[in-house]
Amino acid sequence: MKSCEELRDGGMVAIVGAGPAGTMLARLLQTQGFSVKVFERDSSPTSRSQGGSLDLRKNAGQRAIEQAGLMEEFRRLSRSDAKAFKMLDSRRKPHPAGEAGTHEEAGPEIDRGDLRQMLLGSLAPDTIAWGHAVNDVLPEADGRWRMEFKDQAPVTADLVVGADGVGSRIRPCLTPVRPRYTGMTMLAGVIRKELWRGSELSDLLGEGSVMFADHHQTIFVQRCSRDLILLYYSMVVAQDWPAAQGFALNDSKAVLNAITAAYHDWSPELLTMLTQVDGNFHRWPLSVMPPDYRWETRPGLAMVGDSSHAMPPFTGKGVNLALLDSLELADGLVANPAAEVTEAVKKCEARMQERTRNEISECLEVGRHIYGLEIDFSKP
Repeated sequence: MKSCEELRDGGMVAIVGAGPAGTMLARLLQTQGFSVKVFERDSSPTSRSQGGSLDLRKNAGQRAIEQAGLMEEFRRLSRSDAKAFKMLDSRRKPHPAGEAGTHEEAGPEIDRGDLRQMLLGSLAPDTIAWGHAVNDVLPEADGRWRMEFKDQAPVTADLVVGADGVGSRIRPCLTPVRPRYTGMTMLAGVIRKELWRGSELSDLLGEGSVMFADHHQTIFVQRCSRDLILLYYSMVVAQDWPAAQGFALNDSKAVLNAITAAYHDWSPELLTMLTQVDGNFHRWPLSVMPPDYRWETRPGLAMVGDSSHAMPPFTGKGVNLALLDSLELADGLVANPAAEVTEAVKKCEARMQERTRNEISECLEVGRHIYGLEIDFSKP
């Protein structure tokens, strides 16, 4: 296996996935002179919605942003006033698990789409190969790995990094463990545009976010940039819902009927306020890796973000952890040029595994407390 210096000077790093972890890693490595290519299954940067807003914290996401040389642009795109948070029950009363105020640990909020565009814009031209869905990753005799794509020519790289999320095609090369469906799916919807400002919900929301929680259910409401208001409903449903119920996700009337039935014991007035949705819904089945799982480092492979530690968004740390993974992996490949790449990756993975064991455990505890979720990892 090459040394880190040889990888930088004559090798190629292939990153699978152009989400926050993949694009951040590409940016950090390119600033240090590595040859990097990112392979993304989406056909273009705008082919699908990127979701809502997230906070980047000082000890994680912002550290990566700073080292990537993007702090000035991040400050321009982010919103410090969006840290405001309230937790209420199903009748709009203060929830015993939280109180109105601002999260002390939370950082400025930035829309996922803005974060992605910022990172994409920081990369060298033609870094991203769009429309490249990985079918398989196979070892070559010389220690490199060949990626085979649907409808695209194969590519061979010295180091392949999986940053391709819950359904990672790189993870199976490192471990047989798969993410477990939690039993809960989140549905994301957008409040009608005429209600973004001046409505009762808008006044209640302010510039930040509100979580309504009761009866082991939540509806999370979030103001994003450009005044857009997003809703996230927690639904305990089968993993193949709504197809299993005989309707499609783009059947908004049927979806709203299902939401109304699921939240039948909530205040009717509140539920009416929280179902004024415009357009289609987006479905987000929530999966989690076992907190104590481990994998052995394999030469020429690595993974970051949800590829290695998928977890529900109960603690709001997912993207922060993904950016921190990328920062530490890039630092590991740069810190000791004479070290073998495999050893550098192994040290990073050891820290990642220890950190994410604690983070997943904390996430599961929140799931038990707020949603009543109990996941038995001993069962297949």
